[in-house]
Amino acid sequence: MLVTTWGTWGSCAPEGALRMSNYQQPDPRPWPPPQPESADKQRSPWTDTWQGYPPPAQTPQRTEPLAIASLICAVVVNVLGIVFGHIALARIRRSGDGGRGLAVAGLVIGYTSFVIAALAGTLVFVLIASGVTTNATQWTGTSPSRLPDQGPSPANMNANGGIVLGAGGSVVPAPASNIDTTTLPSPDPAAPTFGNPNAPGIQAAPKGQPAKVVVYIDFACPACANFHDTNGPALDLLRNQGKITLEYRPVNFLDDRSTTRYSSRASAAAACVANSHPDKFAAFVDQLYAHQPVEGPAGLSNQQLKSLASGAGADVATCIDGGTYLAWARYSGRLALDSGINGTPTAYVDGNRWGDGTSTGMSFLQFLQADLTSREVN
Repeated sequence: MLVTTWGTWGSCAPEGALRMSNYQQPDPRPWPPPQPESADKQRSPWTDTWQGYPPPAQTPQRTEPLAIASLICAVVVNVLGIVFGHIALARIRRSGDGGRGLAVAGLVIGYTSFVIAALAGTLVFVLIASGVTTNATQWTGTSPSRLPDQGPSPANMNANGGIVLGAGGSVVPAPASNIDTTTLPSPDPAAPTFGNPNAPGIQAAPKGQPAKVVVYIDFACPACANFHDTNGPALDLLRNQGKITLEYRPVNFLDDRSTTRYSSRASAAAACVANSHPDKFAAFVDQLYAHQPVEGPAGLSNQQLKSLASGAGADVATCIDGGTYLAWARYSGRLALDSGINGTPTAYVDGNRWGDGTSTGMSFLQFLQADLTSREVN
């Protein structure tokens, strides 16, 4: 009997055929599948023994000796460095040796130093030819190599090297003159080491007159700046009240603390102000101490000194640039030394030096007030 059954694909087939169609034939391939041989078994026995020919040995490139010589000589003798550099480059082009960079460096250094030396020599020649160079006593415009011995003294600075300030900016007038440091005697080695009660112009003021205060100052002196900061306002007040006259005597004791003789230059600048703008002298002193440079370097430049003077209301640019009163700065410093003054600040009130005798341990203002009280009683 034929039994017809619909298969999966909608066709008819005998029943046995359907059962056979569900039977899966076995895989004829072996199991597990064979593994390939390892890489070691596949390697040729020649591979382990033959490595090929080694690369040829490299010969170091030779450096041209004149290239080295060019670089060394360019630093010492630039002309030799230039000559050796050109010869070395020519040899390197022919031989293929190394050292081209050394030769080029030698040429660059050699030519550069040659040009600089040529320019410097030309400048020196021009300066000598034009007469700009200065001798040992001339003013260079920046710092004097040596202070002149002779020159003018400023108006309003007295024979003792001081300027006397009174009430309201008034100044005791003094005529200008000429000074010569070589006429001063050498300092007396027997003079006191600090101050001299017999210094010129130190005596007490007459009765009924304002007390006389004299202060030796150095514009490069830090202790003077401290003295000015501590006592300056009170001194200005007493001066404007007519109770004292205040005489500043600038000196140049600390010139050796500066590379440009700042102490002398500042003193000369103060003389410029005293000469043409005496009513601005106190303000200029304030400016100098407010901007005092540290000891050791060059100090303030002439341009800075002119700026400070201008800020105080004094136009003295030409005087400062010309070093007009440098001889006076030297003279006043020597005059102080001849009087036994070799330290700053040194202050006197009516002929008595602050720090001596009964004033020991007293502040300067206490010392001054004691004198003023004594004058009122007497």
